[in-house]
Parts: sequence; C-alpha cells; structure tokens
Amino acid sequence: MNRFNVRKVAVLGAGVMGAQIAAHLVNVKVPVVLFDLPAKEGPKNGIVTKAVEGLKKLKPSPLGIPEDAALIEQANYEEHLDKLKDCDLIIEAIAERMDWKLDLYKRIAPAVAPHAIVASNTSGLSITKLSEALPEEIKPRFCGIHFFNPPRYMYRWS
Repeated sequence: MNRFNVRKVAVLGAGVMGAQIAAHLVNVKVPVVLFDLPAKEGPKNGIVTKAVEGLKKLKPSPLGIPEDAALIEQANYEEHLDKLKDCDLIIEAIAERMDWKLDLYKRIAPAVAPHAIVASNTSGLSITKLSEALPEEIKPRFCGIHFFNPPRYMYRWS
C-alpha cells in the first residue's frame, strides 16, 4: 500500500471555514498556505491577514497555540499561484457557489503539482459537476473532503 505524505497544504478561501481548516492543519504542524482574493485596498494579502488575526480571537479557539497563527503563510490568487506547486493537498473552501468554484478551479489548474490531491470542502454541491472544470489529468485526484464547523472540535468517531 502506498502512503500519501502531506508535507504542505494550500487552503483556498480565508473565510470562516478556510481559516479554521488552516488553523487545524498548523495545530498538527503541517505547513499551510492560505489563499484568498487580493484586497481592493491596502496590502494585497489583507483579506488573509484579517482572517489569520481573527483566528486568535475566536472562542473556542481554533488554534492550540495562538502564536501558531504565524505558521500560516498568506497568499492571494493574483500573485502567488506558483506556491501551489509545492503543495501535496489543495483544499478549496470558498462560498457554496458553483460558478465561483468552477472559475477558481480553472484558474489554479495550471499551477497544481502533478501528484497533488485537489479537494472541495463543499457540503452540498456535486463533486462530479465540480470536477468538470478540471483538466483530465487532475480529475482522478479530485475529491470532497468536508470539515464540519468548527474543524478543531468536530466529533471524531473511534
């Protein structure tokens, strides 16, 4: 049996779920690049910066150690898509809009590493329909990977 080693993860979308998924990953010391749209005003990573800062204020805390928020690398889709080439797992966690997700998949596809798994955190959209925006070589590595809110505290079946 082959093992899939996850050395680095990209989380696409710095909203409530995306930011908390990123926090959940750094809690177990997996490096994360958290992406979002470039901010219209101020620094281009402003949306992600605000999300990372927000993680420190949430109760219950999504971070085991609040200082670990600094381990989340900040990125935006305009300047940093090349960072996807270093990621073994890419988790899309943007709003539940098919059109937005399909547009994002088309945008990221050229930067996805040939071995990387691409996953959607969707809770209700068709994985088959979402996969239609991806090139044929990525489709077999596309799946759903759903985190419940809040990710750090979701019940685990033993």
